[in-house]
Amino acid sequence: MKFIHAADLHLDSPFLGLQHLPNGLLAQVRASTFTAATKVFDKAIAEHVDFVLLAGDLFDRAEQSVAAQAYLFEQFDRLNDVGIPALISFGNHDYLADQHQTVAYPANVTVFGPEVGTQTLTLASGETVAISGFSYPQRWVPEDQVIQFPTHASTDWHIGMLHGAVSTGSGDHYAPFTVAELLAKHYDYWALGHIHHRQVLNDQPPILYAGNTQGRAITETGTKGAYLVTSRNGQLVPEFFETLTINWEAITLSGGASLQKLSQQLVDWLTAHPADRTTLTAVTIQLTQPLAGEDAAQLQSGDWLALWQRTQQRVMRAAQRYVVTVNVATQMASVAAPQLDQHYWEQGAAGVFTPENLQRLFGKLNQDPALAEWFTQPQTAKAVEALARQQLAELMGEEGNHEA
Repeated sequence: MKFIHAADLHLDSPFLGLQHLPNGLLAQVRASTFTAATKVFDKAIAEHVDFVLLAGDLFDRAEQSVAAQAYLFEQFDRLNDVGIPALISFGNHDYLADQHQTVAYPANVTVFGPEVGTQTLTLASGETVAISGFSYPQRWVPEDQVIQFPTHASTDWHIGMLHGAVSTGSGDHYAPFTVAELLAKHYDYWALGHIHHRQVLNDQPPILYAGNTQGRAITETGTKGAYLVTSRNGQLVPEFFETLTINWEAITLSGGASLQKLSQQLVDWLTAHPADRTTLTAVTIQLTQPLAGEDAAQLQSGDWLALWQRTQQRVMRAAQRYVVTVNVATQMASVAAPQLDQHYWEQGAAGVFTPENLQRLFGKLNQDPALAEWFTQPQTAKAVEALARQQLAELMGEEGNHEA
């Protein structure tokens, strides 16, 4: 048996905030979710797979564009022409309540309904496989759905499809589950969707997030793709393959305290670090002292970056990198507290900037897969603390000025 597990195609993502890109590159970026998805269907046909599983969020929005719908119909037709079934479970972005499909999918397509259902296939090899799943009826599914999944059927293989997130115990909106629950069903494979970073929750049987097929923001860095899964010696063995066409990367440099110096430093870095594919790059410059007033204003307004992007087109093209944001960060501000012993101030800060407090502050934003991925990056907590200290230092300075 051989099949493909993909999820979170997010066709027709708007890629907001990138209007300043050159027209040709902007068109490439906006087409990237389609280009990446096509690689999934191309792989399915080239590998002569038995079926394709699409575990939620095929579309980026409930209001699917005509272009996105037509594209998906075309790909399903391609699979139908070579006898490959496709099974879909819609997720929180393309939930059933807002599906206004006026043309029926080809006969090879199975769409799971709002209740857990099971589709049984008999493969060319004679093997039988049961596939269980459901689609989101609305944007949020706060209840654990795993209880509705049947235990392993009397088939050669049983696979579960689930678009959801591991339970946190409270504030769960996306079909919460535990790995222990999934293992208790004795399935041979769990095809997960919703989290945009591929993850292995269990090796055998595989319980996997495929991740999304194309990163859509600086919070979605790293290799993107899907899994080709093959049966070997009574087990299902997943093999990851890439689909992304546009990469995202966040870098941090140490720089001088003027925009002229930053400009040259960026040029030097791009020249020394060419990418192997088109890469949208977010840059943070770590400074030893703040930029001067006029330079800081130019950077804050975006005028400097807009001018830099226009004057350094050749450098960026040669490096296959396009700088989309430039932020500066000074060394962590020291907060002067004249009426408090500095030791107690730092002691208090250590008690405030804890992982638990940061998680509480982040709250329900953690339910968004892209934001959750960003929040778990090691540099995020440091950046939050540095910004908080800087704001406190500025506020205390302002109070001192008012008292004077």
